Amino acid sequence: MIETINEKGFGNLTVSDITERAGINRGTFYIHYKGKQDLLEQLEEAIYSDIIQLFHDNGTISSATSYEDLNRQFFQKFSAYIYGERDFILAMVLGNGDPMFYHKIKQILTRELLKRMEYLGIKMSDEIPHEYIEEYAIGSMLNLSIYWLEKDNPEPPNEFAKIMMRTRTKAPLAFAVKE
Repeated sequence: MIETINEKGFGNLTVSDITERAGINRGTFYIHYKGKQDLLEQLEEAIYSDIIQLFHDNGTISSATSYEDLNRQFFQKFSAYIYGERDFILAMVLGNGDPMFYHKIKQILTRELLKRMEYLGIKMSDEIPHEYIEEYAIGSMLNLSIYWLEKDNPEPPNEFAKIMMRTRTKAPLAFAVKE
C-alpha cells in the first residue's frame, strides 16, 4: 500500500493495486478490510496507539523527574519508533496519503505532553498565549522529525534524539555565532 500511495496517491489507489502488489487475491483482502479506507484507518490507528504508548510504557511517567528527563526519554523512544515507521509516515505526510495524519499526530503529542507536564507539576509561562507555545514546540518537533526521516542517510535514532534535545534547550538565536 505504501509503495502504491507513493506512486499513485491514495485517491487513485485501488484495492486491486494493493492486492497485486501484495500478491494476494481480493477475497483475502476483503476478509480483513472493508476497503482501502479501512486498511488506511487501521494502519493509522496503530500508529496513533503506538505513539500514545510511548508515553506510558517503560516508566516514562513514573521515572521522569523533570521536564528535561521526560523530553529525553520521549525523544529517544519517539525517534526509534518513527524511524521504524519511516516509509508509512513519509507516505502519509509527504506523499498523497492522508492530509489529516500530521494533524492527528500533532494533537496526540500536544495532549500527551501536556498531561506529562501536569503530572510533573510543570506549567507554561504566561509570557505568550499557551497555544503559540504548544504550536511552536510540537510543530517544530514534527517538522524536524519529518526532515530527518526524509534524508537519504538519516542519523541513527539515538543521534537524532540528541539533536531534538538540543533544539529544546536552546532558542534558535542561540545557535547563531558571529564569525
